[in-house]
Amino acid sequence: MSIHAVVLAAGASTRMGSPKALLDLDGATFMSRITTTARAAGAAGVSIVLGPPHGTAIKARLPPGAGSAWNPDPSRGMLSSIQAAVASVPSRTTAILVWPVDLPEVKLETVRQLLDAAPGKLVVPRHDGKGGHPVRIPRALFGALAALDPALGLRALIDANAATVVYVDVDDEAVLTDIDTPEEHAAARREKPARRAK
Repeated sequence: MSIHAVVLAAGASTRMGSPKALLDLDGATFMSRITTTARAAGAAGVSIVLGPPHGTAIKARLPPGAGSAWNPDPSRGMLSSIQAAVASVPSRTTAILVWPVDLPEVKLETVRQLLDAAPGKLVVPRHDGKGGHPVRIPRALFGALAALDPALGLRALIDANAATVVYVDVDDEAVLTDIDTPEEHAAARREKPARRAK
């Protein structure tokens, strides 16, 4: 399989007050941490989805070797960024791993579990009975994904393809823990490194 990680970083970061992709955690930006983890887990490539108002600033600091995709109107929602990414991934891509940039602490072992799960399935990590991210979407659903109204969100794709969905139970609360505010960022920085991805 050739799975391409797609990091969603096109949002305006209104609650945070600055681009989340460029925030520091243990000496690396959120997008750099995610890129490093995705590659170490076996992702064939990484693309960062960008858009106004922060896209130009983020692109200037892309991790080495990472590509980018552009969402001209991120206000349409997360699904619009996934659609922009699907249109730009390499033709050999068998699946994409959709990873919001505000979840930078997902463990390496968790990502390996997602990449290694049943081929051809839509794979969702689950912790304490709750579905989280990153989500693996197979090429067979790229057409359906591209055709969805962005306002419906990714949940519409999951619900419409329930027979294709595989939930992977993981011992990793980070699949549910997005960092959206300065307070949450400060709390994450106070945590001991031992609790971070291994």
